[in-house]
Amino acid sequence: MDTTNTQIGSPAFIRQHYLSRNIKLYLIGIVIVGLGVAYYGIESFLDYSEKRGVVEQSQALLANLTKDQKKEMDGFNAIKVEYKDRDAAMNSELSSVFPTQENYTELTKILDDYFFSKNKPSSPLIATDVQFGTPTSEAGSKYDILPISMNIAASEANFYDFLRFVQGSGTLSKKLRLLDLRSIQLNFAEDESASTKKTIQFRAEVSAYFQKIQK
Repeated sequence: MDTTNTQIGSPAFIRQHYLSRNIKLYLIGIVIVGLGVAYYGIESFLDYSEKRGVVEQSQALLANLTKDQKKEMDGFNAIKVEYKDRDAAMNSELSSVFPTQENYTELTKILDDYFFSKNKPSSPLIATDVQFGTPTSEAGSKYDILPISMNIAASEANFYDFLRFVQGSGTLSKKLRLLDLRSIQLNFAEDESASTKKTIQFRAEVSAYFQKIQK
């Protein structure tokens, strides 16, 4: 037996044996700790990646919602501007058809322009003795009435054109003051000439409407 080798059971052998086992245990412990740290690191990275993905998705969703909101607001503002313009145009058209006051000047201009445009030597349409009465109001109504009376000399064609003129008033497309023909009184002269017989002489009673004046 070789005396240089440590004898089994000797104190030196026992110390060497325990030292070798402790080193193995220490190495195993290091490996286990290393694996634990690596596992925790992987778990933390995966958790971070997942949370980061959720955050990025939330940010993308928020960006899309913000974009959609801006688009909706732009659309709403465009509609609002368009509605405002239409409302202003509608009020302007309504004021020409159904004004808030008598507006004698504008009404006189409308009548003058109409008679001037239709009056021809071969087909006359002449208004004389135009009179504006005192505005009246019907009980419970939301409008007032301005009475107008006038003598008119017209050819047969222009007589019917005048009737259509009054009947077609009050439409927003024509922007013509709302009128109503209350009565027509035909006048027949005893000494009518041949040219006079071709002309219809009548007195027209017309009502012009406007919004009720608050008193």
